[in-house]
Amino acid sequence: MSRLSAAASARLVRGIVLVYSVGFLIGTYTHTQGIIDHGWLAFPVPLPVGLYWDALTFLDPLTVLLLWRRPRLGLGVATAIMVSDVSVNTAVYRAGYLGPSVPHMVPLSLFDQALFGLFVVVTAPLVWHLLPPIRRRST
Repeated sequence: MSRLSAAASARLVRGIVLVYSVGFLIGTYTHTQGIIDHGWLAFPVPLPVGLYWDALTFLDPLTVLLLWRRPRLGLGVATAIMVSDVSVNTAVYRAGYLGPSVPHMVPLSLFDQALFGLFVVVTAPLVWHLLPPIRRRST
């Protein structure tokens, strides 16, 4: 396998981070709209879930900022958010908090989120590897 040039690597990283950014900004919109429509902690879910969902209103845009300004930290935060969010939302769906779950069926919103989460988890190591090395400040 041939190595990518520095310019090609940078373009690939920017493209993937752009996809991440769009996904997390959609999440920001979704959580903000939920608060506008239903208020803070308004869903019939346990308090920790409501707190987590409301916190994502702020964590999602922070993740976008970190992805562009501190990409390695942003990759870690993005991966942690997606793994935890898909896990929490799957548990909420399966527990029936938002209505009865249907055997062998997944709501489209959870399916879309799981696909995005899979994209983040699969591509984050590649992006990490393609990022330029961290330069240490000499003292």
